[in-house]
Amino acid sequence: MDDKEKNLKRLSRTSIPINFVKKNNAEWDHEAWLGLCDKLEEKKYTPIDLEKVGELLAVKKAAFLEKKKK
Repeated sequence: MDDKEKNLKRLSRTSIPINFVKKNNAEWDHEAWLGLCDKLEEKKYTPIDLEKVGELLAVKKAAFLEKKKK
């Protein structure tokens, strides 16, 4: 497992992705995305595959929206 995969796995075990989704009410713009990228760098989650971070956010977003329906 390379560093990008390790960092993604570490990130997925934190509340950072779901908190980002909640904070942005499941909709974010490029500026918010860049802010998240900066936060990941600050918190030492880099190097990381940003496309996979996007996929992780999509999963969290779907779960958030499903929960919101109930």
